Amino acid sequence: MKMKKMNLLVVVAIAFVAISCQDTTKKEYSWAYPVAGDWKVNAYVGGVLQNGGPYEIRTFNSSFGKDSIWVDDYATTSSNGKFWSFKVKTAVNINAQTFSTVGSSNAITGYPIKIVVSEGQVIGKDSITMKVVFEDDPTTTYQLAGHRETSYEDYIGK
Repeated sequence: MKMKKMNLLVVVAIAFVAISCQDTTKKEYSWAYPVAGDWKVNAYVGGVLQNGGPYEIRTFNSSFGKDSIWVDDYATTSSNGKFWSFKVKTAVNINAQTFSTVGSSNAITGYPIKIVVSEGQVIGKDSITMKVVFEDDPTTTYQLAGHRETSYEDYIGK
């Protein structure tokens, strides 16, 4: 009799473990995933490739609603960015996968310059391009263009 109780307990324990191990999580994506990602870009001025690239930048949703994204080159100070030490919020049209700003303030502490991002666009699933002008170099328009390093294949293209 004791053996039957032990077997019953083992069967119940196995059933409990099997039921509790089923994956019931549903992966949720941010509304910004079609334009959000980690990117490797090169910098061009007048169509001429500039030395030093490729650079890492990222685009991601802001916490202010579904009308803007951040464009960031991983900077935390005015001297350690991958490209220019910038983090700027831009307006986004998620359906057209475009983004721009007419002159937002740099969000990097201690580096309060204005930054203009124009003609920002994600092309297809894995290409990005944008023009950027920095207040401390206002006569130069940089064209940043490259490809996505981190992709969201489950979402993009649906």
